[in-house]
Amino acid sequence: MFTFYWLLQNESSFTAVLKTENEVQVITDRESLKKALDSVSYLVSFGNYSTMDKQFALLLSNNKSKYLQKNISIDLSQELGNKTIEEIGFRLGHDLKAKTAKDFCQKRIEICEYIFSKREEYLESKFQIVKEFDLDPRFVMKTRAGLAAEVLKAKKQPKTPNVLMYDYDKRIYLNELPEKLINFYNNIKKQYIIDKDEKIKSEKIKMTLCGLTHTFGFGGVHAAKEKYKGSGDFLLIDVRQFFPSLILNNNFLSHAVKEKQLYKKLYDKKVDTGQETYKVLIAAVNGAMNNSYSNLYDPQKFYAVTVNGQLIITHLIMLLENFIEELIQTNTDGILVKINPAFESLINDLLSRWSEHYELDLKVTKIKNVWQRDVNNYILEKTAGEFIKKGIYSDVDYLSSAIPVIPAALNAYMLKGIKPQTFLIDVFKSEAIGQFYYIGKIARGYDAIEQQVGRSYKKLNNTVCGIATSNKKLGGIYQTKNDLHSKLPGSPVHFLPYDRATKKDIDMSWYVEEVEKFIF
Repeated sequence: MFTFYWLLQNESSFTAVLKTENEVQVITDRESLKKALDSVSYLVSFGNYSTMDKQFALLLSNNKSKYLQKNISIDLSQELGNKTIEEIGFRLGHDLKAKTAKDFCQKRIEICEYIFSKREEYLESKFQIVKEFDLDPRFVMKTRAGLAAEVLKAKKQPKTPNVLMYDYDKRIYLNELPEKLINFYNNIKKQYIIDKDEKIKSEKIKMTLCGLTHTFGFGGVHAAKEKYKGSGDFLLIDVRQFFPSLILNNNFLSHAVKEKQLYKKLYDKKVDTGQETYKVLIAAVNGAMNNSYSNLYDPQKFYAVTVNGQLIITHLIMLLENFIEELIQTNTDGILVKINPAFESLINDLLSRWSEHYELDLKVTKIKNVWQRDVNNYILEKTAGEFIKKGIYSDVDYLSSAIPVIPAALNAYMLKGIKPQTFLIDVFKSEAIGQFYYIGKIARGYDAIEQQVGRSYKKLNNTVCGIATSNKKLGGIYQTKNDLHSKLPGSPVHFLPYDRATKKDIDMSWYVEEVEKFIF
């Protein structure tokens, strides 16, 4: 059913490798390619929508069309952010050096097969949506937001000068919220009505709530106690399906959707069945309303959701303020609080009343230990012993950009008290060199990556992998633009590419310093 492929092309020739469960084909001529694709149901690759699919189409059509006419393809990079196949390959420990075009393609197909196995649930949800709603089979190529637009029969509307003319949720008692905060949003709206200048949406206001400085604007509200460690009784209070619920409760759905009942049907089916298909669809809608390429585009409704979300979370904080010991963290759809167990029953009653008033569903998780560097980097230990890890403390997987040994060392220190140097030496002795790999790639808008060697610079590939080395003859790695050099973020002072690196080349002191940056 699925055929993995990779294409390597130059000015005068090409090599395409197609792989199924049963065979591998290496193709170097147009007629053989055309014949092979006649029996393919789905082509699978990575980054192919922007490059290789178009190259295939041009080859098949004698340069007449950039679009595949007969084949449906799947791009495994879709909705993964700006990842490259080489980044993932290096993280998986693959050696990407190749002597032949065939070898080059096969090495990348191996990575595609791994990514496919990890994204089966994502892909299945798209196929299920297409089948469930009787959509064009080619729509499986769309993002989840694109599928949501199709299911809701959205017809793109011209942008209107009403972006910041948001309404408030009728359930909010504005007079019970901080006057300064309400005035901020009212004044933004009034100013926008006068001059229609959207730049005003970048305005922010800082306020202290429950002892924490909160920043409000037109995204999500965030606040956190920095460099905080605590043990005791904590409640992690999250609003389930927060933005989808606000959309439904207030008719904050894009004007592009004329049949509003379609969204409610999706929402109700999600609640009734719990199926991932419906959760995926309703969750995709809000972000799509702020995407100018989406048929659901309607920034006025998007900002109505984000503004009201911040006000409702603010009301939750104010409601609980006199009954909690500390507010530890505020995020887009919830809060973390420390409580006195004697007040837990009362707090639960308040939460029940709050959720009933706003017609929202809450999930409350009991936490016993908190390690929080800032709002984006923390570890929470549930009472049952499981961990919630975010940011630099997250466990490394095939999509992680962190050097594996660094979050591992941080977790060892935070949770077990193991000193960074001790942990790093143990990893050095017992594990593969890949635990020390730094992986970086060129950012959009830059020309190349270069390494300083002595007084000159050596050009490298656009995705690099290597270690921090004790060899001082090797310099750092830089992105270049207009002959100006900018250090690749997070890269070592002295860098040695992976294909020349051994454990004895590792500069352990650099890794210790990197870990200690995040210790508190």
